[in-house]
Amino acid sequence: MTTLTFTIPADTWLTHNGRLHWAVKAKRTKTLRALGHLKAREANLRDLGPTLVTAHIGYLTNGRVDPANCAVLKPLIDGMTDAGVWPDDDSTHVIGPMPLRGPKSPTPGAYTVTLTLTPA
Repeated sequence: MTTLTFTIPADTWLTHNGRLHWAVKAKRTKTLRALGHLKAREANLRDLGPTLVTAHIGYLTNGRVDPANCAVLKPLIDGMTDAGVWPDDDSTHVIGPMPLRGPKSPTPGAYTVTLTLTPA
């Protein structure tokens, strides 16, 4: 089992309900994908095989949230795929990610996403 924690500034956060201009969304997606790639390389993750991915999301407050509305997971996983963690992020290699609420983010103005990678 491997755990990676990402700190994502609020101005980079994406939700499925967000109605951003396409260029803003593309820039954020590119940044998140690069972050996923970087973290995977730093952790020296390669060719993990089929993996269950669980995402614990730390929000800015303790208020009500919908973890399934988080849209940062796909670009993070894509970046990890680019880094060679899996040959593809299809359902035969990546199971999930399953978004769950995590503890409140300890970093003011930033969300945290902790991905737990468990061999399937």
